[in-house]
Amino acid sequence: MAIKFYGKSQDVTQAIIERFKSGDVPAALAQVFVNRSDNIPSGAWSWRNRFIQAIHGTADARGFKQWKDAGRSVSKGSKAFYILGPCLGKRENDAGDTVPFIYGFKSIPVFALESTEVIDAAKWDTCSGVDTTEENRLQCLPLADVARAWDLHVRSYNGKGSGTLGYYKHSETIALGTENLSTWTHELIHAADDRLGSLVKKKGQDPSNEIVAELGGAVVLRLLGKDIDADLGGAWDYVKSYSKDDADKALTACTALINRVCAAVDHIITSAEELDTAQAA
Repeated sequence: MAIKFYGKSQDVTQAIIERFKSGDVPAALAQVFVNRSDNIPSGAWSWRNRFIQAIHGTADARGFKQWKDAGRSVSKGSKAFYILGPCLGKRENDAGDTVPFIYGFKSIPVFALESTEVIDAAKWDTCSGVDTTEENRLQCLPLADVARAWDLHVRSYNGKGSGTLGYYKHSETIALGTENLSTWTHELIHAADDRLGSLVKKKGQDPSNEIVAELGGAVVLRLLGKDIDADLGGAWDYVKSYSKDDADKALTACTALINRVCAAVDHIITSAEELDTAQAA
């Protein structure tokens, strides 16, 4: 996909800020949450464990024996990551019946699909069960080739009820809980900001990181001609939330961060143009 808007990011960013100032912004778009229908063990996991799976860059993770039963073997030297499983006990209720209860959680090691290899093709054929429609949607996201070129895994998780719309994991993964393109470009801007060394690294969310990502994501989508998906109403609400709902502070923050926003946007666009040139050659 050729992108012919390089150099316009400054103008587009400024135009968005002017719309914020004037109050001429539409209502925020409703979130369309991802609802994966994977027919695999993790399809029955809690949202928290599916989120852990997604931020580890895979759509399918299982225990060592589960992979064997599915016709695959964990590759030598592969590292597990951990999900949480309930510790169950039993006790009597007031009626004298014995009932189960959860008294804590334990760590359970699992391995990503990408850390395994096929040992029984026929068996694996019947156990692969990943939601191919959702995987294909992820592959077709605008600028997905840029994320792949940056060695980022792009994965999704069932977002409804999770409390998170998306997540960027340093130099590894973008995890998406909603189909809205504004969340996708928000996380892609985080990745670009990180690659440029501008991302503030701290525990929890940093307001400058979030404002850059939200404003930059809207700029990218407007450069791509996706004005509705840019969700300026949602972007303005989000930016204000990181300025304690003070509109003046939000506008000041946007203006102060404009160079950082444009640098991240231009990094994405330049990467996309370089990929187009390489493919054409």
